[in-house]
Amino acid sequence: MMQTYFVPLAVDQNYNEINFHKQIAISLLNLDLEKKEKVVRASIIGWPLLIKKTEQGFLVLDQTLRVSSRILKYIYPPFNDVASEFSSMNDYTTFVSNLKKINLKRVSSNEITLIGLLNIEIDKLLKVAKNSVNANYQLFMLDSKLSDHDVKVIKDTLISLKAEAIFTITSLESLVKEVDDVRVRIKKGYASKLEATTKKYNELIENKKKEIDNEVQKANSEIYNETNSEISSRISRLTDITTRHIVVSLKYEGGIVGRDEFENSKNEFENLLNEFRQIKDSVAGKYLEKIKNLRKELDSLYSERNSEIENINKLMKDLDNVTNDFKNDANKVKENIENFIKYIESFYNTKLDMAEDSTLVIPFLIAKTNTGNTLVVQPQVYKGKTRGILGKVFKKSDLSEPLLNLQVFTEYLKTIDIIDNVKIHSIQINNALKEINDEGWRSLDSLEEIYA
Repeated sequence: MMQTYFVPLAVDQNYNEINFHKQIAISLLNLDLEKKEKVVRASIIGWPLLIKKTEQGFLVLDQTLRVSSRILKYIYPPFNDVASEFSSMNDYTTFVSNLKKINLKRVSSNEITLIGLLNIEIDKLLKVAKNSVNANYQLFMLDSKLSDHDVKVIKDTLISLKAEAIFTITSLESLVKEVDDVRVRIKKGYASKLEATTKKYNELIENKKKEIDNEVQKANSEIYNETNSEISSRISRLTDITTRHIVVSLKYEGGIVGRDEFENSKNEFENLLNEFRQIKDSVAGKYLEKIKNLRKELDSLYSERNSEIENINKLMKDLDNVTNDFKNDANKVKENIENFIKYIESFYNTKLDMAEDSTLVIPFLIAKTNTGNTLVVQPQVYKGKTRGILGKVFKKSDLSEPLLNLQVFTEYLKTIDIIDNVKIHSIQINNALKEINDEGWRSLDSLEEIYA
């Protein structure tokens, strides 16, 4: 027989169950009544949940089928089909063009509603319920409508959604690998082209350097003969003029001749030296034009080599950039799908220490008032004895706080009709109210204060 656990209406700060009637009293004190608003009837309602064991973990299912979970599933392009288009691609232009056409974004979405599936932290509730000894709750239990078929649909749908998401990630990873393989192939081709280009131009450059050197070497004897002839015709004058200039300089220093004679001698000497300098320019000029033309050809080879290498390097860099941009986009899509998988997995409770299915009943206090309001109080954690005047000016959040956020249930509970099952405990509740007052909280003298 399936084990049934009951969550208390209120527990102490150590999450231990407290007296049942004190639980009701704490819940009543949490009713957010307006001035002069009174309770017409109040009821403790039990909401049954099925803790269903699966291979993936425990699912929390609403046995009343009044609560559901909506899962938004995104549809992505068929990445496997796209990957096949790249399998034999080797051309850069085609690759980049096709890569930019790929749509990685979701193409549509589909909202799936799983009636009865809940995504709440059941651990704390179950732990508290297991520690409770008072299983004889006097409450009205909501009808259980969950069937084995409903359970199977939920289990199969979650498994299917996760499997589809994993398949999509696998397909996306295959596409990314195929794209990167193409990048590697094209880049290897460019690397080979870069090596061949460098080798080709280096050979051409070396050959051009040799051609220039050969031209210079070939003209060497002619340059020597012409230079020798020009210098020989002036060598006797060089001796005479240099000797004369030295003598005049000495006389000038000795004060025998004036400055004009010294300057004339100096100019004669420097003019002769200029003639010797012009010999170099005159002889070299006959060969310079050809050497300059060869140098232009050499510089042109350097420029062509650098331009082609720069272009190949740019293509390789562009290839890496466009591929990395694609990978980054793919990683974002993958992350989104992984988050979806985590969301699916969040429905499974993997930390529960249970061997089989069980039922967990969560109690709520529902109160209908004379103003037509319906108030719902969730299970509470009572803060215990207070000190000083705090309890006498307390807010409801000072007295206790929700054991867990269970707002998912409260909206429906406001819509149901109830039969009072609280008033029959009025004597015990009044005693509990007095006990709460004795513990320092501003309480009620009796249940009659809030009942119409």
